[in-house]
Amino acid sequence: MNFKDYFIKGIHGTLQLKGNTQFSYKNQWKQLYANTVLDQWHVGEIMSAEYTVVIDNGRHAKETIKAVVVAGPGNASISIIGRASLANNIVNLDVVVTDSSLQLTASPVDVAATGARAIFSATYYQTLTD
Repeated sequence: MNFKDYFIKGIHGTLQLKGNTQFSYKNQWKQLYANTVLDQWHVGEIMSAEYTVVIDNGRHAKETIKAVVVAGPGNASISIIGRASLANNIVNLDVVVTDSSLQLTASPVDVAATGARAIFSATYYQTLTD
């Protein structure tokens, strides 16, 4: 794979995808149980993240959730900004924060969703102050 086959320099210091290039995800999935940690980061390095979480619980139970998270030492907030599902909601997302780290967790909504598989993609925003 040649980098130059897919990317060119964009305007204002950006990286631009060439012609009909898209992203595709099928990274390592996690099986979901109560309070399964999907992602974790150090609060001092990162202050915010945007997530796309995709859940597969069989042929007729699939869900995609878009969420934004912001965190500081001892305090965090998550907002679900979009959700699409083939059936009822499969999981609940939550954040747990300590003085030094944030965890994004997922829990099945009901017993039928226990063991569902989840993957995610994220964009991280670094802390702007010391």
